[in-house]
Amino acid sequence: MRVDDRYLDEFHNQGFTIVPDFLTAGEVAAARDELWAIYPQPAEYFADPTAHPAFQRSQFAGLRELPFASLSLNLLTVHPDLVDVVQRLLTTQDVRLYKGELWAKYGSAIDYDQDHHRDFGNHTLVVPRPDRLGRSITTFVYLCDVDESNGATAIVPVEHSRSIPLGVSRLGAGEFRDREVRASAPAGSLLVYSTEIFHRGTAFADATASRFMLLADFRAADAPWIQKQAFGNHGSRPEMAALVTAATAEQRTVLGIPAPGDPYWDAQTLADMAIRYPGIDLTGYRPTS
Repeated sequence: MRVDDRYLDEFHNQGFTIVPDFLTAGEVAAARDELWAIYPQPAEYFADPTAHPAFQRSQFAGLRELPFASLSLNLLTVHPDLVDVVQRLLTTQDVRLYKGELWAKYGSAIDYDQDHHRDFGNHTLVVPRPDRLGRSITTFVYLCDVDESNGATAIVPVEHSRSIPLGVSRLGAGEFRDREVRASAPAGSLLVYSTEIFHRGTAFADATASRFMLLADFRAADAPWIQKQAFGNHGSRPEMAALVTAATAEQRTVLGIPAPGDPYWDAQTLADMAIRYPGIDLTGYRPTS
């Protein structure tokens, strides 16, 4: 769905917004089917957690970086309506995806509780600005229902933290816990927040619950100091080749490939891209005269 302006207003007022029904039921079902090539299904995991010890090593053991072993999940990170909402929030058409992740959590694996923090700490070596210059956007696409039973993210509305300098990225245990909002929402919802917002992961209230999210973080193209993943590093993987081949020209630009009309494109680069990515549609990149 194209996100209504009222959610953008909410984002600007409180630093985050939750959009229900962002994905259709069919999109959620298709995405969940693809998850099981990457993660154990909940019934499989809880039948014998000791068979999956990796998830017990860290809160972040369930993270998987783009590209995933699923073209449909890879394409969700550059979903046209997701890119559209980021473009409108950053007030530019020229945006870049700088992180794509899947995150699985299983209730009995580990304690997922965290202190409040701002995400910019490991996204950039500088500090955020409260205006839209150099702002980055974090998005969570809910691939399951999320509430307190399976660790809904807790977020502090910006009105409570405006007095804290933006150079402070972490707070001690217990601060703002009486003012936080749990980002509970049904499958298919979209959570959007800025990286200067304090938030935290929370412990599962149900040890037999699980949680599956797709995370995609964006910045304006002219803010290269914000970075997390280098997609060129995965250029030899077949999953990345499949994503580049299947993506639209706009989606490729979001991944960092030069846009149509860029001086990079000439007869040689077009011919060699067609060799590197058999079946790719480069029509929009070709000169019109």
